[in-house]
Amino acid sequence: MRPAGRCGAVLSARRVRAYPGGMGELPETFDDAFRSSARSEWLRREFPRLLDPELPPEVEPFSFVPASGLAEIASAVRVGPGDLLVDLACGRGGPGMWVARRVGAALCGVDGSSVAVAAATDRRDAFGLGSRARFAQGDLAATGLADGAADAVMCVDALQFAPDRDLVARELRRVLRPGGRLVLTCWEARLLGDACVVERFATLRCGEVLRAAGFADVEVVERPAWEERRRAVYDAALALGPSEDVGLSMIQAEGRDALQEMPLTRRVLVTATNPT
Repeated sequence: MRPAGRCGAVLSARRVRAYPGGMGELPETFDDAFRSSARSEWLRREFPRLLDPELPPEVEPFSFVPASGLAEIASAVRVGPGDLLVDLACGRGGPGMWVARRVGAALCGVDGSSVAVAAATDRRDAFGLGSRARFAQGDLAATGLADGAADAVMCVDALQFAPDRDLVARELRRVLRPGGRLVLTCWEARLLGDACVVERFATLRCGEVLRAAGFADVEVVERPAWEERRRAVYDAALALGPSEDVGLSMIQAEGRDALQEMPLTRRVLVTATNPT
């Protein structure tokens, strides 16, 4: 059911600075978002607990994937010791390092934010990865990695931010070895082009983008249980009222409109293979 009176409206969240799910207006730079989040006691302590109490504290999530989702990603990438897993748009590195630790693979995280890359590098020892993990600054569509360097690529809640999704998909194929696996998470509008949904999701069809780039075995599956965890985060944040904590304010700003959009979007896990 559509929220009454919302179709074609300018979402109020676009007038504020938010970021984690990308449901509202983006910050001036992602560096700003990561600097702000580092100052937030609420994001460090309450966000992970509300999202999923089973998440290890070192993950420090900045996305909306619960522990069961990380385990599913770890299974879907199909890599192990001696393999290289690339985490594209890795942020502060928590989800990618969790997956790498779980499967025993080496990790290369790539993110456009120098602040995020520095934070991820500093956090390697919290996962016991040491030199097995490295992080570098790069773009979604220009990673700086060699052709076929990755045995698998994961990308958590980031494809929606790309100005040219087709270019990103081609870059993903380029860095993946033949037979390598891609696993990504995102949101899509249930109705393509829905004016009631933030444009970056209203125009996105992950499966179509990957198939057009030549990926094979593309599967797009909905994960509604993940959305219930996201809803719990927003509900708890909004119940607290105005706050000087920048992270809490960010989640509240996003949640005001995201909760109304949730019936119009679907949470997806996407897997694909770079054909041999």
